Amino acid sequence: MNKWIKIAGGVVVVLIGVVIAGVAILGSMDFNQYKGLVAEQAKKATGRDLTIAGDLNLEISLSPAIAVDGVTFSNAAWGSRPEMVTVDRFAAEVSLIPLLSGQVVINRLLVEGVDLLAETNKDGVGNWEFGAAEPAAPSESGGAAALPSVDKVVMRNIKVTYKDGVTGDEKRVALDELTAAAGSIDAPVKIDAKGSLNEKVFEIAGTLGSVAQMTSADGVYPVDVTANALGVQTSYKGTLGTPSGKLNVDGQLSVAIASLKKTLSEAAEVAPQAKDVPPIGADKIDLSSKVKFDGTNASLSGMSLQAGKTDVAGSAQASLGKTPNVEVALTSNLIDLDELLPKSEQKEEKPAEKPADGRVFPKDPLPLDGLKAVNAKVSFDGKKVVVQGNHIDDVSVRLTLKNGNLQVDPFSAVVAGTKVSGNVGLNGAVSVPTLVAKLNAADLDYGELLRQRGITDIASGKLDADVDVKGAGASVRAIMASMNGKLFVTTENGKLDSNALNIVSSDVMSALPGFNSKDDKTIKCGVVHFDIKDGIANAKAIVFETGGLSAIGVGTADLREEKLNLIIDPRAKQTSLASAAVVPVAITGTFLEPEWALDKGALLGNTATTVAKGAAAFATMGLSLLAESAAKRATGAIDTTDYCTPALAGKTVVPGKMEQTDSGSSSGGGSEPAKQDSGSGDVVDGVSKGLKSLFGQ
Repeated sequence: MNKWIKIAGGVVVVLIGVVIAGVAILGSMDFNQYKGLVAEQAKKATGRDLTIAGDLNLEISLSPAIAVDGVTFSNAAWGSRPEMVTVDRFAAEVSLIPLLSGQVVINRLLVEGVDLLAETNKDGVGNWEFGAAEPAAPSESGGAAALPSVDKVVMRNIKVTYKDGVTGDEKRVALDELTAAAGSIDAPVKIDAKGSLNEKVFEIAGTLGSVAQMTSADGVYPVDVTANALGVQTSYKGTLGTPSGKLNVDGQLSVAIASLKKTLSEAAEVAPQAKDVPPIGADKIDLSSKVKFDGTNASLSGMSLQAGKTDVAGSAQASLGKTPNVEVALTSNLIDLDELLPKSEQKEEKPAEKPADGRVFPKDPLPLDGLKAVNAKVSFDGKKVVVQGNHIDDVSVRLTLKNGNLQVDPFSAVVAGTKVSGNVGLNGAVSVPTLVAKLNAADLDYGELLRQRGITDIASGKLDADVDVKGAGASVRAIMASMNGKLFVTTENGKLDSNALNIVSSDVMSALPGFNSKDDKTIKCGVVHFDIKDGIANAKAIVFETGGLSAIGVGTADLREEKLNLIIDPRAKQTSLASAAVVPVAITGTFLEPEWALDKGALLGNTATTVAKGAAAFATMGLSLLAESAAKRATGAIDTTDYCTPALAGKTVVPGKMEQTDSGSSSGGGSEPAKQDSGSGDVVDGVSKGLKSLFGQ
């Protein structure tokens, strides 16, 4: 037994001696003699020159360390400077004991003073593209080399510059200090970095998974990191990885922007494209959401967005594929579009040039192919939406898009205390796309709408609206040209502000008790009723009636040719107003350039002979009757016909029987049928007098 102890002791002494001798030999060696060999191997591998200006040192201990100073690596021949990379110092400290078992443990890796230039030439070739390397000799080792373990990495004063030789763009990243530390290959990696991007400071701190996790087969590892840059704080806690080569994300994301205006300003110095991002009024923004992505499916859940006064919450998910499928469900307490999309502070731009073809409805094909690019289901429920000063409550929208068929059904909202509802469909899946739109509103308070926009001196009241139209075509112009349906808007018992019609001299208005009387500002009714068939909108009824005036409109609006053929016939209901000789107004021209003029032809009766009577009068929506009755009009005529009742009932309305006040009647309250004029001269004379009174002469 003692013999074996002596033998073992001798072996240990020999081993210690060998180690001591090895350390002594290594300590006495000058490793600088290998700098040439290192440079030669680098030349063979890259075709570039590697220079080690400083010493190549090896410190022998239980934690041997190797260090090298003054390393440069040459740039491509066309490069903007001779060196692609310069390194002031590189050092690595290795544990000796683990080497005995074949494991490489790097206690500390230090890199200082790196200046790296990555650039491309005018042809887009990068300076990192080296010449073909000589084939490496086959490895004689039977297995893969063991992965080294790095306990701590320290990088200081690192500069990376990227120059794009094609665009001239330049990016500069400076890393003041980066520390990544882990107790072992299985321990989490703590990181802490401070630096700048184009002189804009950033900070990153947090914990990553272990080196073993990051290099494992599934490649998924935990992440808990917070980054601050350009005034934006971004935090992510969850998992990250690339299993099977696909990005995998599953965690909680939060983004906080203290000042969007400042962030965009700083971002524009890094990426000039940021200058084109339109600013929004909300300056402070906070976003939080659960994020998942597996390379095919993406989702946001528990999402919460606060942008100024606006808040949005909900979820969204998308399945990527040949035709992506998207589902979005959002809710909100308030969306303030007036804050999010403020009016431009810039000077008003010049008015847009009028279309060369003189048309309002564009003939350009609708981007219907875009409707087929994705299938979607969207729901939105909002308690309040503010837009252009108007407050819209209880907004509810359901949208579906499938194979090019877009349907918004239903949508509803409370506007000025009134529920407005309807549906809209644009089917781009059929050979000739179709549009269907329906809108209904009852007792809509237009006075409140005007007040919300700061307009308090026009009118107040409530209206009902019923819109039901459909058309077909590949462009807006084609859809309008084929339009069928109706537009029916009515109002009763509204109030007209005394200043609303002050469009003529005060002398004339003083003679109009229908408008200046404190007790008579009532809008008895207002009706706009169009029947639309094959692109022609016929005025079934256009009526506006107050205590002193009735205004009746007839004619058509041609949606196919975008032409107007309307006459508005104002009729006095009181003698004092009739003395002003109110006359018909013809509205002609095009939608782009409408023309308004006193209808002198109707006054003289010249158009009466060219317009058919009877059934034809209905076909022209009463134009012939209007022309005939206008030809018989004289100064002082009044018309007490009730136009509101038939108009509100949805019936066709045209100007009716004219009556004239008996100027010789002592009672002043009677009336008799209008006298037939013997010739047009009396009419012209009456009109002349009326026009003079109208303009204060």
